[in-house]
Amino acid sequence: MRLADCKNIKYIPLGQLRSRLAELNKDDEIVAFCKISLRGYEAEGILEGAGFENVKVMEGGIVSWPFA
Repeated sequence: MRLADCKNIKYIPLGQLRSRLAELNKDDEIVAFCKISLRGYEAEGILEGAGFENVKVMEGGIVSWPFA
């Protein structure tokens, strides 16, 4: 799968995440990611703290994504 082929992608920079939580559906699966996954884990904590239960982190971030 390629990120460009995914549906319902919403890119929210970490610095804006708290102020844009209302844009996300708590019932959706959310995959947080960044370049190497450090900010992805921080995003996961923010989302889980806000009551989101189906949050995952792309382990290793974009640099570990196996596709061009």
